[in-house]
Amino acid sequence: MNSEAQMAYIVYAIPVFFTLIFIEWIATSLRNKHYYRINDSINSLSAGLLSVVFGVVSKTLTVGIYVVAFTYLSIAELSSSSMWVWVWVWVAGFIIYDFCYYWNHRLGHEINILWAAHSVHHQSEEYNLTTALRQTSTGFIFGWVFYLPMAVIGIPPVVFLTVGAMNLLYQFWVHTRHIPKLGIVEWIFITPSNHRVHHAQNQRYIDKNYGGVFIVWDRLFGTFTEESDEEKIIYGVRKPLASWNPLWANIQHYSQLFNDARRTEKWGDKLGIWWRRTGWRPEDVSAQYPIAKADLTTFQRFDIKIPSALVVYTLFQFSLMVLFTTWIMAISHLHPLWCITLLAALLGYSLYSIGFMLEGRPGFSQKEMWRLALSAVTAVTLVAYEELTLSTGNWLVLLGYLTFSALLLIRLDKGLALQEDPATDTS
Repeated sequence: MNSEAQMAYIVYAIPVFFTLIFIEWIATSLRNKHYYRINDSINSLSAGLLSVVFGVVSKTLTVGIYVVAFTYLSIAELSSSSMWVWVWVWVAGFIIYDFCYYWNHRLGHEINILWAAHSVHHQSEEYNLTTALRQTSTGFIFGWVFYLPMAVIGIPPVVFLTVGAMNLLYQFWVHTRHIPKLGIVEWIFITPSNHRVHHAQNQRYIDKNYGGVFIVWDRLFGTFTEESDEEKIIYGVRKPLASWNPLWANIQHYSQLFNDARRTEKWGDKLGIWWRRTGWRPEDVSAQYPIAKADLTTFQRFDIKIPSALVVYTLFQFSLMVLFTTWIMAISHLHPLWCITLLAALLGYSLYSIGFMLEGRPGFSQKEMWRLALSAVTAVTLVAYEELTLSTGNWLVLLGYLTFSALLLIRLDKGLALQEDPATDTS
């Protein structure tokens, strides 16, 4: 199995994910809970769409490194014609992958530059199944390092890719508040209860419960904490994202580290800040440029109210972006890297524009008009380079969509009075 086949698992899972999200949303409404907000859910799902599409590009690098390491550095030949040997290779691969994931995940919380990538998954101040899909687009930069031991041991690439997909899919269901503690299961596996702890920003829960499938690693290495009935969990990160922009979500912490490194006078700190403990800042910078952290005693979730008509428009456009993402994933193996990168860039700008509207900012129609124009230019470019074939009917559908969206924008721009005090621009 190659990287395209692994990504196909994710493509096939997308309809299942959204079906389960819909079911959870219904259950939330029936129980009169407040676990979902449209803006937060769209933001989480937007980060997820970016992650899977940019993952198509990054997988070539990460899988390639694994294959090279397996080919030239492996110390054992674990392939065998014996069914029992092959079964144990798969079982061992699944367990070892989760052990490697534990350390990848743990250090992702403990080292500044790794937290810059992983923090995306924790920025949501809600906890529901959309949070599971809120993934980083930059984790590939260092994430591959943690799985090289599997290649050295001799775990074949087909096993590595498959158990990696299984590990990721398992983690989806634990992102819910509807399932209580599960008794003895809590001692062995990651469950909704002990993963809720992991997403909490309460001091007692910080940096706990890192496992992907098994909680035993946390119990062995002293990072386990049980969910308490005595203290309400507050989800999110201590330095709030305070934005619905998925692009900013991915670069926020990198931006802070870069600015701190640029401002500090000490060369050791300029280089060391990237690899120091999460939250560490040079003394001269932290004194002059303090960062406000969330006060959990008066915590208020980030929320911006926008007119209902604009909410409907963003839902319409976001639904199309889900379909667009699924299409990109489905055709990614048929086209060159530049083509997929161009489509990924268009998706990124589209999701940025949707986030801009969710923040209720003036000038949303101009950004949306640019998005529509870029969509048309992208289609023409791909047809011109024979990477896309559109029939007359398809061209008419595209033209109809662009025209309809433009007319809606004109109507919205004229008829809606957006809030007078929009959020600070983070673009």
